[in-house]
Amino acid sequence: MEIIFGRENAELLREKYTVLDLEKVKVDNENEIEVFCLIPADKIGLPDLPQLEGWVKLHHDFLNGYAKEEYEYCLQCIEHLRGKFGGEVDTFYDEIELRIDDFNSNPPPEDWDGTLVRSA
Repeated sequence: MEIIFGRENAELLREKYTVLDLEKVKVDNENEIEVFCLIPADKIGLPDLPQLEGWVKLHHDFLNGYAKEEYEYCLQCIEHLRGKFGGEVDTFYDEIELRIDDFNSNPPPEDWDGTLVRSA
């Protein structure tokens, strides 16, 4: 998976490539950084092109559900999305599954909006 940082960079590439939002990341309470992935054209086969728009919409809905803590819905989305986009996003989906598993026993703060917060 090729990673892109910043909305401006992502928007420049959207006309020629499939670009998916991944998440917002905040390190040590600095500004949020939006993270995207670029799906290389050779990862999406010609037979998959008619379904691509639906996959992108489901991925977007999945991210919205994650930010709203709708974890069961997210897990269902992951089942449908795994292997799509040439498998390029599967490691991200794996990571989100691990986070959801952790959130079930250690819920995020009440004001959480889906942003990944880390320290350097």
